[in-house]
Amino acid sequence: MKDFSLPTGSGERRDFLTRILCAPRAEENLRTLAEKGKFKELLPEVHAMIGVTQPPEYHPEGDVFEHTMIMLRHMVFPDPLLGWSVLLHDVGKPLTRSVEESGRIRFFGHEEKGALLADEILRRFKFDAEKRDIICHAVRNHMRFAHVTAMRQAKLERLMKEPFFGLELELHRLDCISCHGKMEGFDFLLGQYVRMAPPEPEKFLSGRDLLERGITPGVRMGRILRDIRKMQLSGKISSREQALDYVNNLRKDEIK
Repeated sequence: MKDFSLPTGSGERRDFLTRILCAPRAEENLRTLAEKGKFKELLPEVHAMIGVTQPPEYHPEGDVFEHTMIMLRHMVFPDPLLGWSVLLHDVGKPLTRSVEESGRIRFFGHEEKGALLADEILRRFKFDAEKRDIICHAVRNHMRFAHVTAMRQAKLERLMKEPFFGLELELHRLDCISCHGKMEGFDFLLGQYVRMAPPEPEKFLSGRDLLERGITPGVRMGRILRDIRKMQLSGKISSREQALDYVNNLRKDEIK
């Protein structure tokens, strides 16, 4: 990151940070912003995580900011919702940190406090209501995944049927591998999810069907088969007959 000038508008700052979160070297670029003193101006609530120490038995990697940066390093398929959920998932920790007489560090209620802070931040950056709700829900509930092996089956199934379960499961995976490395909950959930998932429906068409209709093997055939499969799985077509109609219309529109 060569240019350290920051955009001034709220929406522009949102887009600026989103591009960083979704691009290669997100961790490196955010660390550079912090080192240059720009992160404190952009996101003082996240900058406040620097130096906030955590229990070493659970977080040998270091303070809250370090933990968050390592999570960003491990993102495989970053998108705005996941990136912002990672960035803000522990934003409540600086305000909830306490130390017991034994020396044990606690963060009681950091999820709820974090969700409230996240909502304030996202409103400040002019996120729409739907995106705010998704990210804040992930922040508020990210600790419940640590207890899934003790959940009743009915509650577990409700959890896995939530609309953004996949995003929150990935947030949990990143959270675990970036600190203590205990993956039992993630492995359990993944196994349960695979068990619950219905089998994929049989494909409406095969390469032979296209070959019989004059479409030769190659890039075009592969693209048509992929498009038909996507439409089938999304519900845009619901029968073999509709798939054949689609192919016939393609043949009319794509004269060789």
